[in-house]
Amino acid sequence: MSILLLSMFACEGEYKIRETDTALGSDGGDTEDTTPEEDYSEFDGASLVIHEPASGDFLPYGETASFSAEVIGADGNTLDFDDIVWTSDIDDAWTLTGRDLSDDSLDVGTHALTAEASLPNGDRLAYTIGGVLVQSAYTGVYTGTLTVDVAADYNGTTYAAGCSGAITLVVDVYGETATGDAGCLISLFGYDLDTTYVFDLENDDGSLSGTAGLDLSFYTLDIDTTGDISDDGVATLSFATDIYGYGDLTGEVEATRVSRDVSEYE
Repeated sequence: MSILLLSMFACEGEYKIRETDTALGSDGGDTEDTTPEEDYSEFDGASLVIHEPASGDFLPYGETASFSAEVIGADGNTLDFDDIVWTSDIDDAWTLTGRDLSDDSLDVGTHALTAEASLPNGDRLAYTIGGVLVQSAYTGVYTGTLTVDVAADYNGTTYAAGCSGAITLVVDVYGETATGDAGCLISLFGYDLDTTYVFDLENDDGSLSGTAGLDLSFYTLDIDTTGDISDDGVATLSFATDIYGYGDLTGEVEATRVSRDVSEYE
């Protein structure tokens, strides 16, 4: 029989021996499996902590951010465990797996981010941070000053007038549009003209363009407007137009971001 078995194995180029849970004893009965169990005691009493981002952090939408967490043993040392799953409470499509990651796909909103780890010893750990704000670096409420100058000719004489007033601009959460309004009182030819302006602008990576709608009561005059906005929160605008041949109007805006929260304007 042994010669037959040897000849059978000799015909094979490769073979594997499979370990089984039981073996035959000398009396033909089963014997107990003596394979040692894995020791996962290093995970007993472990904890999970998120290092990045922190609660309340601002993450610019579409820009790469760091996500870092680790499992710490009861002795205070970092354990070699990378199977950490990240999720958001408001972005169901967003999930990451890993200990130290870079990602730019988290959608806009105020997130509670949770990292979870299912440890080899059967323990499940979770750690949550809240108030992580994701939106465009340009997003926010901007307040500042609108300055308008008017030069008009009457009977061969040029008259000049000017005014200034407050302006509020709001840049949406994706940083794509800027809208707002302003007004100021111009005194010209003995008349007080309460002018109002409605701004409707697009933002292309910090370059603003669109219109300032001058409300003339009976008609709205759309004036081409251009400007710039920085991701550190300063917006400038300028516009100019001829008012039906009666005079020239120029305007400038300078505004500073006072809040990133635009929820009341959505």
